[in-house]
Amino acid sequence: MNKKKPNIFLRALNLLFIIFMGLFIANISGYYESKVRANVIVTEEKIKEFESKVQSGDAIDINNYLDNKREDYSNKMSKIGDNLTNSLEKFVNKSSKFITDILKSLF
Repeated sequence: MNKKKPNIFLRALNLLFIIFMGLFIANISGYYESKVRANVIVTEEKIKEFESKVQSGDAIDINNYLDNKREDYSNKMSKIGDNLTNSLEKFVNKSSKFITDILKSLF
């Protein structure tokens, strides 16, 4: 029997569809909105705390009210992706400038 080669395009299309559906379901379920709402609640609590300290005349340190904790979720693959994106951006910018210069000289 002759085995048929797997179609790479269809596999990539299926993978992209699965990723799309996952993101779509996350959007519909309100995952992002719940994360944003949690941040808003924390911010509202900090504003109320700040206002009460101002009214009572206590000493205020602005660093107590700023959200300085930023979690770094990057890993080796995301750093490689960032570097690739930056390289492609530079290449596209240089190429478009080169093509624009050629078109300017022609016209």
